Amino acid sequence: MEYLHGQTLRLLYDEIFSREEYLFESPTPRPVIVDCGANIGMATLFFKWLYPESTVTSFEADPTTFGVLQRNIQKNHLQGVTAHNVALWNKDGQIPFFVRDDEPGSLLMSTMANRTIGREIKVEAKRLSSFINGRVDLLKLDVEGAEAKVICDLLESGKIDAVQQMIIEYHHHITSETAQLGEFLVMLEQNGWNYQLNSWFFPPSTRDVFQDIQIYAYRSR
Repeated sequence: MEYLHGQTLRLLYDEIFSREEYLFESPTPRPVIVDCGANIGMATLFFKWLYPESTVTSFEADPTTFGVLQRNIQKNHLQGVTAHNVALWNKDGQIPFFVRDDEPGSLLMSTMANRTIGREIKVEAKRLSSFINGRVDLLKLDVEGAEAKVICDLLESGKIDAVQQMIIEYHHHITSETAQLGEFLVMLEQNGWNYQLNSWFFPPSTRDVFQDIQIYAYRSR
C-alpha cells in the first residue's frame, strides 16, 4: 500500500483488516459494493480480498488522497474497481472541503470547517443517487459528517430501494450542535431499515465530545 501518513495507515489497517469492521455476508460471490469515503483504498482492498469477484465503486473527495487511491488500485491489480474523485452530497456543484497540510490523507478531512485545523479547498460534489443504476449489495458510508445528506439524497431519489445492506460510520457530536443521532436512526427506521450499533468510548461519562458510531443497517421488511 502506498500511503500519505504512517499513523493513518496503521489506524486504517487496525480497523479494517484486524478488527474487520467492514465484514459482511453477501448472498452472491459477486456483490456490488459502493465504498464512500475510500481514502487510500484500504476498505476497497479489503472488499476485493473478501469477495475477489465483487464490483466496487469507490469515492474520495481529496485530490491528493484520490491519487494514492488510484495508484493502490493499479498496484494491487484490482479488477472491477472504479474510483471517482468527488465528494458525496445532496446536490451537484462545488463545495468547500477542509484538508490538513501537516497530515495529508487525514481521516478528519471534512466538508465541516470545525472538524479539523486545516485549509479550505474546493472539490466537486455529486449526488450518490446519480451513480446507482442497479442493485447494491453493500453501501459503506464514511463521509465525515455528510452521512445524513447522502442518505437523504438516496431516500428522495428512491435509489435507496436498490441498497441491501449499509455500514455507516456515524459521526456523533462532530460539531457543537445538538445531538442528531436519534433523528438519523428514526430516518432509517421509518424507511424500513433495522440496525445494530457498535462503538467504544472511554470514559463513558464524558460529555459533548466526538464519538464514532458504527451502524450496521439491514432491511427490516
